[in-house]
This record gives sequence, structure tokens and C-alpha cells, in this order.
Amino acid sequence: MDYLSPVFFGFLLTAVGISLPGLVNMTAVTVTMKQGLRGGLRYSAGASTTIFFYAYIAVAFAGYLSRHPEIFTYIRAASAGLFLALAFFFFYQALRSKEVKGSRRKGHPFLVGMAVAGMNALYVPYFFTMGALLKAEGLIQLHAPFHLLFIGGVALGAFALLSGYARFARFILQRADYFARNLNYFLSGLFLVLAVVQGVQVYVG
Repeated sequence: MDYLSPVFFGFLLTAVGISLPGLVNMTAVTVTMKQGLRGGLRYSAGASTTIFFYAYIAVAFAGYLSRHPEIFTYIRAASAGLFLALAFFFFYQALRSKEVKGSRRKGHPFLVGMAVAGMNALYVPYFFTMGALLKAEGLIQLHAPFHLLFIGGVALGAFALLSGYARFARFILQRADYFARNLNYFLSGLFLVLAVVQGVQVYVG
């Protein structure tokens, strides 16, 4: 079970982090519509590769925290603020209901996937904060070999989700705005709850 936990949480964090229709996701749809499912899967593999390296960088920073456990108190406080900000962000996105479009980049789907995912460096602080928080709660370990399992779970989750976007490209393209609006409301509520939980833990602890 200790070996499955980092894979599961890595997969889960990625599923939550990139589940909404956005640049990376909708580009998977665009590539699939133009180049077929094979092209969409190659794009997904390229994007997952970039996300893998971003997660590796994030875990490397988290490794520093493992040698300075006193910082975890500040991580909890920062995560409460981050969750609250994300709650407002997703609520604002739901109210805007703006049409989501993919990138028009041309080239080999694998390289396009790497480039488009590389444009979102926010993956690093996201995986860093969430990984450090999970470690602080005792849910995962981030030393060898568990850190590789966590990163592998992240990459697997990214590929699975993006492949789903590619496989159901036509269906998603027709309903992207509806899904985005409703998922934004759901995630807004989820992060609001997480912010309250972390805030209480910081206050009590």
C-alpha cells in the first residue's frame, strides 16, 4: 500500500489540476480533430513528458523541505491561502463562461505537446505545494523510491486525462463550455472546503 499511495495521489493531483478545458486539454482536442486519434495520443505523450519533468523539479524542492520539517507549518498556512485563491479563481471562471480554445501550433504532435505543456510553468508550484502538503499529512513519502512513484503517477494521470480528451474530442468540442462552467463551480467549492480545513489545522496546531 505504501508503494501505491504516491502513484494514486500523483494521478489524482494531475486529474484535478488539468481536468478543466484549458489550453493543454483543448489543444489535445484540436490536434485529434486535425490529425486523428494517433496524433492526439502522441500529443498527450509529449505533454505528459513535460509535466513529468515539472513534477520532478517540484519534488526536488519538496526534498529540501524534508530536511527542514519546521517549514511545513508555513506550507500549511500558504496552502490555505492558495486553496482560497483557487476557490475564487474557479468561481470567477464559472461566471465568465468564456469559450476555451486550443493552441494553433503546427508540427509533430509529440513536440507540440511538450511545447504547449511547457507554457504552463504553474505546474511546478502546484505539485510542490500539494506534494509537500500530502507529505506533511503523512499520506505519502517523497524520498527514493517513492518520489519516482509519485512523479510516475503524475505523468500517468496526465496521459490518461489528455488521452480521454483526444478520444472524445468531438463530444468535448461540442460541450466544452458547459463542462467548464459546471466543473469550475465544483472545484470552487472543493478548494473552499480545503482552505477551511487547512485554516482550522493551522489555527488549532
